[in-house]
Amino acid sequence: MRTDRDYSKLLVPGLVDFHVHVGERIAGFQLRDGFADLSKVKGLAGIGVFVTEEASDPLSVKLARMRKDAARNYPGKVFWHLTPVQTVIEDLIPLLAADTDLKFYTTYKPAGLYRSYAEIERWMQDLEGIQPRMLIHCEDDEIVSESSEKHPFRQPSDHCLRRPELAELKAVERILELAVKHDYPVHIVHVSAPRGALLIREAKKHCPKITCETAPHYLLRNEKRLQGKNAHRWLCSPPFRSEESRGLMVELAADGYFDLIASDHCPFSNDIKDMYQNDLPKVPCGIPGLQSMISDLYLDLVLKGKLSPEQLIRLTMTSPAALMGLESADQYQLSDLISQASEPERSGNYSTC
Repeated sequence: MRTDRDYSKLLVPGLVDFHVHVGERIAGFQLRDGFADLSKVKGLAGIGVFVTEEASDPLSVKLARMRKDAARNYPGKVFWHLTPVQTVIEDLIPLLAADTDLKFYTTYKPAGLYRSYAEIERWMQDLEGIQPRMLIHCEDDEIVSESSEKHPFRQPSDHCLRRPELAELKAVERILELAVKHDYPVHIVHVSAPRGALLIREAKKHCPKITCETAPHYLLRNEKRLQGKNAHRWLCSPPFRSEESRGLMVELAADGYFDLIASDHCPFSNDIKDMYQNDLPKVPCGIPGLQSMISDLYLDLVLKGKLSPEQLIRLTMTSPAALMGLESADQYQLSDLISQASEPERSGNYSTC
């Protein structure tokens, strides 16, 4: 039901985006945005940033460099999500602090990021004494591999067949089993499958330490966005889902199934995306979204009566701030956080914030 009320003058504590890729290389390509670009986003009180270890860039060195970059160029709070690749647990523990946690993937073998369920369980066991939160990208690698073999990547919409909801559901189920078994704090990132949210809700009854997020594009876009002109620019993983799933995700968000909404901001330049539009497996997956997140959710969900303004504030501001341990006395009018960018003006992978 559309509402005629204007909530734009509400006072809010500021956007806190728990899931931001910035200032590093992904799939061999430098991300378009740096910390200085994020400083242009008005009302951005805090961000959760990923630090992924590379063969030539040890985690400790990369984290120290990115901390300096953020301190010099971004005025808000930064929380650090660390992905060790070569670093062993004895060397990792000194890096863990009040503003850090861990990020693991159940897919991406070619990139060297894949962790088996057995490996993730060993990390839980070895870190039992301190239990840093684990963020998990849940797509079962075996199902992704089998689906990719069945469905050649001839057009962008094939991405949905190659990384089906079933892959997410299996991985979510396995990770939840481990979290409950070890009473371990796990955060499931970018939930895109409605059944995954249902599984998480049930698991929370047995392990309240479990949390989860979804992203705006799983609430606002569907798989049809991967058809037509420049569809390759919208490739991300997990991919957009069916309209039925998108609608259910909105209902679940309104019913409190997600702890927060985070952008999964991962911007590549159009030039990089376009370079491989005729060789789709090489197109780097990731789309931007931080700068337009509040605007999109407000215009498409709040003003249409599908989310209340209080839910928007909780999901994008107060709840992620609590996960990051962020306290802020700053207040903004909601209108300050609403950008003027509308989807027809956005290419899907535009430049800086």
